[in-house]
Amino acid sequence: MVMPTEYEFDVFISYSSLDKKWVRGVLLKRIEKAGLKALIDYRDFKRGAPSIKECERGVLQCRKTLLILTPNYIESEWCEFEGVMAQTLSPANRDLRIIPLLKAKCDKPLRIGALTHVDFTDGADLDLAWLQLLTALGKPPEPKPPKAPQRDDWFLAHPYPMPPNFTGRLAERDMLTGWLDSDAAHPMLVLRALGGFGKSALAWHWLLNDVAPSAWPRIVWWSFYEGDARFDHFLGDTLDYLGVEEAALQALSPHERVEKLLQLLHTPGTLLVLDGFERVLRAYGGLNAAYKGDDLSKSEINDRDCISPLAERFLSGVAALPDIRAKVLLTTRLCPRVLEAKGGGLLQGCREEGLLQMQPADAVEFFRAQGIRGTHTEIEQACAPLYVVYGVFYG
Repeated sequence: MVMPTEYEFDVFISYSSLDKKWVRGVLLKRIEKAGLKALIDYRDFKRGAPSIKECERGVLQCRKTLLILTPNYIESEWCEFEGVMAQTLSPANRDLRIIPLLKAKCDKPLRIGALTHVDFTDGADLDLAWLQLLTALGKPPEPKPPKAPQRDDWFLAHPYPMPPNFTGRLAERDMLTGWLDSDAAHPMLVLRALGGFGKSALAWHWLLNDVAPSAWPRIVWWSFYEGDARFDHFLGDTLDYLGVEEAALQALSPHERVEKLLQLLHTPGTLLVLDGFERVLRAYGGLNAAYKGDDLSKSEINDRDCISPLAERFLSGVAALPDIRAKVLLTTRLCPRVLEAKGGGLLQGCREEGLLQMQPADAVEFFRAQGIRGTHTEIEQACAPLYVVYGVFYG
């Protein structure tokens, strides 16, 4: 028999009428929803034509024949006839023209039992079954789009207790965004300011309002102001968040953990925000750090050294190693000395920005947010003698 080169239908569905509820109500709808053209008896057989000839038309004019195997199918002479007719065209099924679909466990005849079926029995993996069936019919389902990154996927280890009425700092927020998205030359940014100038508030507000999860799906916010937030803890928790398995993590020495983290930072899409980094430095690493002022004129030369050599290796690696594609933001009172280059300046991958008091217009907005009334000029004159920072006033 000459095989057709073009087919009118994609699939002929051979089934027992006793199984019509699932075949017509579920299977047929799913097949046609996938864009396949099916031929099925109750709808497509020509009225008045002999059923035998219509079965033959179904087998010949369809690329595939789908056998819905159940005990009802095995007992039906009509179903047996359709199956034998389909196998006549290719006894060994070399062209995979016949697709057995096992809907219920049954004693399959040897000629069908030799063929691999798609399992739709109770308890089977139906997602896999539909994938296998539609793929066999030539219409694999479209892969599900990956889940869009959300802020819930970020690792915000120590959420900042944001005070109300945050205002201003638009220029600083734009600066941070420009660094994050456009400054490929500087994977590290040091945001330096005196205590109380709102470094943490600015960084937190910017992170939650200006950073897009789609562009930065992996973010760590770690605050060294917290009681036991040591650098070694940061290393372990961050590596765990970035997907290093527990067994592999435990096998790494502290130095190897630093190197592993630096390796992971070669992949874009990761932002680490290390808040209060001065607590990692000798100047502010003691128990009295919270009460220590900013006047370090009598400090030792090594006060800007990191307490942990792991922290120094990490900072120098981010700022000096090639091909770092992630970003690291430090908020700190002091710039760590390890980031300074010999001969002056900073290491080539590091950038430093100072945070100053709020601009007059921002200060006015801040006063108004606090419920203070008056014209713009009156409020600006009232705060002129003050250095106004977020939530703090300095005379």
